[in-house]
Amino acid sequence: MSSIFDSINAWQYKPFRRMGVTIDEEIYFAKLIDNLLENDKDKIILEIGCGNCLISRYLKEKGLNVFSIENWNEEMSINEIKKYKGMCKLNLIQNLFPLPFRESSFDVIYSVLYFYNVPKSKRKDYIKDIQRTLRNNGKFILMDVEAMRGMRKDFISEGFKEDYFTTNQGVFISILKK
Repeated sequence: MSSIFDSINAWQYKPFRRMGVTIDEEIYFAKLIDNLLENDKDKIILEIGCGNCLISRYLKEKGLNVFSIENWNEEMSINEIKKYKGMCKLNLIQNLFPLPFRESSFDVIYSVLYFYNVPKSKRKDYIKDIQRTLRNNGKFILMDVEAMRGMRKDFISEGFKEDYFTTNQGVFISILKK
């Protein structure tokens, strides 16, 4: 999974309940996303549902230009959010859907363990909003619980084209092109 050094460096982050994974698993997912973004170092990237910001922080340290969006509600206090923001120099926005960005704002958008919580009745509107904020030929990386891999069809039926699909340790990863 992650190295002991990654785990030690992440001691100040608490697990985010919605994701239901450990800090080590989040670090592992961050490394997977980083590998998928290898050719996108100069792109503008949005993480939807950043949770405790650990994945965003990891990617930011790797030199990526990441904006992170989340609606923390009761999950994290304002002081914790401010601490993370200061600690990581992250571009954090407290909001979710509708996405508060102009059309074609991002080259890449990704979400990790977010959409399995979204009711199917809302998913179509969220997908359209992702398309609106994604630039032409941009990509959306969907990483979610493997049991929910069928949700990819919702993205494809809304005009995305799947370029890549794999499963890894109980999650699926799909790269969808606009």
